[in-house]
Amino acid sequence: MLTEIFLRIHAARLTRRYLAPKGSSVYSPPQPDSKAQYLLYIHIPFCQELCPFCSFLRVKFEPSLAKAYFDALKKEIDAYHNLGYSFNSIYVGGGTPTIMPDKLADIVLHAKSLWPVTQVSVETNPSHLTGDILSVLKDIGANRLSVGVQSFDDRVLRSIQRYDKYGSGQQIRQKLSSVAGMFDTLNVDMIFNFPNQTAEMLKADVNIIKEIKADQVTWYPLIISKSRKRQIATSCGRINSRRERRLYDMLTQELADTYNAESVWCFANRPGLIDEYPVSHDDYAGLGAGSMGYVNGALYFNTFSIPDYIRMIEQDRSPVLAVRNFSPVEKMRFSLLLKLLTGSASIAAMKTKYGKRFVRCLWKELLFLFITRSAVFSNGNIVLTARGRYYWLTIMSTLFATLGDYRDLHTPPPIVIPSAAEGSAKTPSPQSLPCLPRAPSRGA
Repeated sequence: MLTEIFLRIHAARLTRRYLAPKGSSVYSPPQPDSKAQYLLYIHIPFCQELCPFCSFLRVKFEPSLAKAYFDALKKEIDAYHNLGYSFNSIYVGGGTPTIMPDKLADIVLHAKSLWPVTQVSVETNPSHLTGDILSVLKDIGANRLSVGVQSFDDRVLRSIQRYDKYGSGQQIRQKLSSVAGMFDTLNVDMIFNFPNQTAEMLKADVNIIKEIKADQVTWYPLIISKSRKRQIATSCGRINSRRERRLYDMLTQELADTYNAESVWCFANRPGLIDEYPVSHDDYAGLGAGSMGYVNGALYFNTFSIPDYIRMIEQDRSPVLAVRNFSPVEKMRFSLLLKLLTGSASIAAMKTKYGKRFVRCLWKELLFLFITRSAVFSNGNIVLTARGRYYWLTIMSTLFATLGDYRDLHTPPPIVIPSAAEGSAKTPSPQSLPCLPRAPSRGA
C-alpha cells in the first residue's frame, strides 16, 4: 500500500511538472517531421446528458454550438494539412462523437481526402447503436467501434445516472450482441471499483463481455478528478482505493482464459487489434477543444473553452493553450512510461531511439522497477510483473486524474475575442495569438 501511495504522489507531481508550459506565452502546434505518419485525435465534447464520474471535457449538447464546433474542426484539420502533417490513423473521442452523425462523417471524410488514412476508431454510447448511425460509421470506414458501457449491473447504472439514459444492462447487452462482427474491432469500455460495486458484480460483468464476444475490452479503474469526488460520493458512495488492487487482480484472472492483456487495462481476444491511441502511436496530434497532442517531444493542449476554440479558429488563430517542450531525459521518461503501459518495453528499441545513454539517464527509474519487483528482464525487454502491471495502472490513473484537475483549473469563463466589426482598437494584435497557416490562394 505504501508503494501505491508513493507512486500516486510521484505521478501527480511529475504530471503537474510536465503540464507546466516552458519558454513562451504564445503557442502554436509543434512542427511535424515531414517523413512521419501521425495519429489524428479529434475531440467531440458534446453529450445529451453528463455522467458524474467523467473527467474529460464535455458539455450538454446544444445544436447550434455543436454545428459551429464541427465547422471549426474542419478548418483546424485544414490548418494541420497546411503545416505539413500527414496522418494514417484517426481516433475520434469525446464526449459523444456520434451525436451529430452527418457532421462526424463530414470531418472524417474530409480528413481522409487529405491524407492516406487506413484506420478510423470512433467512440459512442449504447443509445447510438442504431441502424442509421452504424450505417454512417460503416460508410466512413470505421475499423474500430468503442462503446462506453461502464457496467452491466442495473444498480451501478442507476447510481452513476446511466440507467435512464442508456437502458438496463440487459438492453445494453442485446445491443452489443447485435453489433458484434460489424467492425474489425468492437471494444467495450468498462470501469471497476465503483463504490457500490461488489466482486460478484464485477465477475458478472466479465461473463457478459465473454458472452457477447467483444473483440476487446478496456477496463479502467474509476478515475476521478478532485472536482468529481463529491458527485461520486453523493451518487454511489466514497471511493475505496484500498480494494482497487484486489479487484484488479481478480479482473485479470477472470479475463485470462479468453483475453490477452494488450496493456495494463486493455484486453483483446486475438492479436493485432487496433488499440487506444497512446498505446498504438508514439506521436499524435490533438484537435478540438481540450484535446492533447504529443509531437516530436512537445506535449500540448488546446483551449478548454469551446466558445473560445470556435472564435480562435474562425479568426485563423491557434487554439493551443499550452506547450511543454520536453528535455531529452523527459522524452525518454515519457516514452518509457507509455511503452510500459503495454506491459513491456524493448531495450534495443529504446537505445535505437535515444542512444546508449538511455540506461544511464533513467537508471533511477529502472532501479526502482527491479528493487520493487515490478519488472524483470526477458529476451531483451523490460517486462512488468503482475505487481508491476498494477503499479503502472496506478501511475496512469493518477496521470489521467491530474489531467482532469488541470482541465478544471484552465476552464475559465470564455475570453471575449472581438470580431472585426467591433473595431480594430479592440481586436487582438497579430502577436497576441499565433496565426494558423492558410493554404495559398489559387491565384498565387
